[in-house]
Amino acid sequence: MEVKRQFSRIGWAFVVFCLVDFVIQILMAVGIVLGGTGGHSWMGNVNFLLLGQVSMYVFAFPIFWLMMKRLPSWEKKDGEGLSVGRFLLWAVVCFGFTYMGNLIGQMVMGGVEAFTGNPQENPVLDVLDEMNPWMVFLTTVIIAPVMEELMFRKLLIDRIVPFGQRAAVVVSGVAFGLFHGNFYQFFYACGLGMIFAYLYSSTGRVRYGILLHMMINMVGGVLPIVFMQGLEEFSVETVMAVLGMLLLGLMMLGSMIGAFVLTCIYAGRLTWFPGWAPVPAAGFWRSVLTAPGVVVFLVTCVVMFLLN
Repeated sequence: MEVKRQFSRIGWAFVVFCLVDFVIQILMAVGIVLGGTGGHSWMGNVNFLLLGQVSMYVFAFPIFWLMMKRLPSWEKKDGEGLSVGRFLLWAVVCFGFTYMGNLIGQMVMGGVEAFTGNPQENPVLDVLDEMNPWMVFLTTVIIAPVMEELMFRKLLIDRIVPFGQRAAVVVSGVAFGLFHGNFYQFFYACGLGMIFAYLYSSTGRVRYGILLHMMINMVGGVLPIVFMQGLEEFSVETVMAVLGMLLLGLMMLGSMIGAFVLTCIYAGRLTWFPGWAPVPAAGFWRSVLTAPGVVVFLVTCVVMFLLN
């Protein structure tokens, strides 16, 4: 298994995924516009987040899957599972890193706004704020965690972990962060991706990452929308919404403190297994970053960040 060739083919798979997704979304948008002008007014109410997931996971993902399945891979047999207590500790770490990464993203984009003088808007929040909470639940809590964990943990890690668990964790996390296409989400997605990657590569069970992913998207995506919508008119729901927002604030603070403490205590105790595939004398990371498919994927991500 040669490093540059393996990573180049992986990079091309991600590039094809992005291109197919982009083309399908353009075709869908054109169809909606033409349908609206043709008298089909109902097409103006189509949910664009759902359409985006259709383009990604119905059209682009099968092609990505076929390309990845052609690559040499290694599947870890189920290792030691997580007890309920350990799973909850990992959940605290995940929530803490989510909030800390989100703050970093907000500060970075605030700095960009101050430097350029142009107002910066979070593209994800702009879409979610206008959506029905049930649709947000379907797309972000059910569909996205399953598909993203299959892409960035199951399919990706099985093909790079022979080069070492640490390398697999880093690549999975960075790729997951880049996939989100904006700095608002990059930092927390990168951190979470590394945590999910470590859990999958250590246990061989992708379900832990899926469940944690669902929990984070539920608390960070669905509940704030429900609470904010409850603040629109004064009622009993308003009081409940205020209490809910306060609880989320306390959870945010508590999880960040908990994540910091747990990381200080346990980070040095994590076990890592080495790779067994040959690494070139010129250096592993140089081979990865100069692989043609990886270079094109990184350029594609830069374009996505600029567009967003």
